Amino acid sequence: MFKLLFGLSPALLLAPALACSAELTPRIEPSAPRNFGYVMGDLIDYDILITVPESYALETEYLPKPGALDEWLDLRTVSWTKTNAKDVAHYRLRLTYQVFKGVRQPEKLTIPSLPVRFQGQAPLEAQTPPWDITIAPIIPPDIADEKVEIRESVVPEPLPILSHRLRLIAYLAGTLAVLPLLAWRYGKLPFFTKTAPPFARTMRDLKKLSRKPADADAYRTAIKLLHRALDDTAGFRLFAGELESFLADHPAFAELRDELNHFFALSRQVFFTAPDAPIPADSLFSRLEALCRQCVLAERRSV
Repeated sequence: MFKLLFGLSPALLLAPALACSAELTPRIEPSAPRNFGYVMGDLIDYDILITVPESYALETEYLPKPGALDEWLDLRTVSWTKTNAKDVAHYRLRLTYQVFKGVRQPEKLTIPSLPVRFQGQAPLEAQTPPWDITIAPIIPPDIADEKVEIRESVVPEPLPILSHRLRLIAYLAGTLAVLPLLAWRYGKLPFFTKTAPPFARTMRDLKKLSRKPADADAYRTAIKLLHRALDDTAGFRLFAGELESFLADHPAFAELRDELNHFFALSRQVFFTAPDAPIPADSLFSRLEALCRQCVLAERRSV
């Protein structure tokens, strides 16, 4: 066995170690919008995609800190995101630089590499690739420095706002004019309660009643409220035998004929036929609310 091992080539013995080392070498893919056409004061974004084994985590405290890197270059911000793929993690760094180099003719500059570190089975360090960019002058080369004139800041031109102000006033006036009509039709505002249509008032009263315990007294009260709304709409005390004449005078309610007949039959049973009997199981409070809601819609169509 020992003879076999010693007889192997040293390259073969080192192959697993080299393969492991290759796996731990991060893959670095830089990306930049362009490397020319920058002037003094420009912000430059430099994106770098680093791929490492999934078990390795970026040491964020080891990232370069914003600040001056050179007399002509500042690192303004450093941000990163992470996405996982099969057995690897992709870290995307964005380094934002600002150039403070004033030149009189195009000049090539190099943004230096920066270290990035990962923590795993063993520390893993990478270097962002250096990046060559070209800086252009902002002063024509044929003008001497002493003849350069700094222009005063341009005062922004005021925009006319009178038309916008008039439009706003018109919108507010229209809204104030419509509010009373909406309050009258829907009975939403307290000071319009008396002038709200009968079923709109009743719908509000039923909602208040539904917050109380659901017992027989509450159910009988709900029936009385619906009777009162029908009476107010008809203009007289409306009984079951007069329902057809009511529907003829108020055709918007005609499609509710079956529901209203069921309501009058239920009322007769609850108050006259069997006043002491329990409320029928199929006569839910929600059904009375649904009938009132349908009457509200019919009420709006009849206005």
